[in-house]
Amino acid sequence: MAGNKPKLIFGYLFLLGIVAVGMILGSVFWLTGRIDRLEKESSESIVELLVTEKVAHVEASTSDYAYWDLAYELVQANDAAGLHENLGAGATESDLFDHIIILSADGQVLHVYDGTGTIESAEQFDVKSIQPFLSRLRETRPKDYVSISGIGQVNGTYGAIAASWITPDYLVKAEPASLPIMLGVKLFGGDALDAIAKMTHGTGYAITPASSPLKEPSVDLVGPDGVPVAQLVWTHKHVGTVLRTEIMPGILLVCLGIFGICVFAARYFHQQSKALDRAMTVATTDKLTGLLNRSGLDEVLRKPAVKARIDAGHVAVLYLDLNDFKALNDEHGHRQGDHALKTTAERLKASVRPHDHVVRLGGDEFICVVFDQTPEAAAKSVSDRVLINCNTPIAFIGFERLLSPALGIAVGERGVDLETLVGRADAAMYSAKRKKLRTAEFYSVEDAHGSQATKPEETIAA
Repeated sequence: MAGNKPKLIFGYLFLLGIVAVGMILGSVFWLTGRIDRLEKESSESIVELLVTEKVAHVEASTSDYAYWDLAYELVQANDAAGLHENLGAGATESDLFDHIIILSADGQVLHVYDGTGTIESAEQFDVKSIQPFLSRLRETRPKDYVSISGIGQVNGTYGAIAASWITPDYLVKAEPASLPIMLGVKLFGGDALDAIAKMTHGTGYAITPASSPLKEPSVDLVGPDGVPVAQLVWTHKHVGTVLRTEIMPGILLVCLGIFGICVFAARYFHQQSKALDRAMTVATTDKLTGLLNRSGLDEVLRKPAVKARIDAGHVAVLYLDLNDFKALNDEHGHRQGDHALKTTAERLKASVRPHDHVVRLGGDEFICVVFDQTPEAAAKSVSDRVLINCNTPIAFIGFERLLSPALGIAVGERGVDLETLVGRADAAMYSAKRKKLRTAEFYSVEDAHGSQATKPEETIAA
């Protein structure tokens, strides 16, 4: 597990860099996208307000003209000059209207006043396009002073239209069939759309039929019956997208810097963690044999699972000392002694099971910590393999030497710590050494008393 820690640290920091960069870029795209949506919604609100205001303005102006007593009298007198001067001038000489149309009660065009130069006579005016307004108007009574308004077409061009009975105050109770009708029209021509574009900073304003595929942004243009007859579409500025394009190089540099820092930190901590693992390995490993040393054993004992098994008594300790090791050192030198220790270490590792531990305590003394539900039987099995492996002569350059082991065993008991077991196994080992036994000696109380005697002199090879 310790060997995986550097990789985990590197992976976590590398992933942190990716997540940080992803969050920054995601936030930029979300924020600029939100700005685009707000700008679109704002432009739609402004356009809808402008259209509504235009329709309301035409309706109010048409009502002012239609409810003027003089307007009715001029129509009844068929005073062309007076009509042009008092009514028609609203279209031909001012920007109140683009068209003013006077119709009879049955819908016949009587007079057309055009401020755009597109309708030169009454015959050129398309009455069919305004029928929805006339139909709705005939549902009202003059005394209600109601004008019918909305978006419609006049000779193929959309505009705000209002229709009203030309009603003097003294005829408010008259029947609609006896009153003429006035239509006021303000078209959505190029100039009108350009004016809207200036206020919204949009481009490409156009009016399309209501049956056309819906585009965004757009505003429905509603007719006199409340049903959309067309839609006003345009391309909004995409302020957020423009902003994102402008700041993205800087954002990418920031992201690159953050990611670089995370990668650098990952590599740094990866190297530091590997160095720490190496230092821990050096500190817990016997340099000569590669086995655990006392510090390494302490690290093993700190693990909760190991402590639990020791407390439960599911452990045994084998204590081994090499007979005649001092004589080998004295006769052939420490180099040959070191070779003997390394060979013994390999033999001990081959004798234990994967979950057991072999520890060099120092000199020619080793212990094997055996974990098992039945520790006495497991210790006997391991000790048999140890005796078989270690009672084989060790080959040196030019000679062989048998260094038979003295082996003591202490079996765990509930509540007895490992340090106590090591002491008991040590006592059993010295008992076996005194008795010159060729088998393992299990700890007994007599071994504890015998261990008080002076131990044989030891030589430490490494």
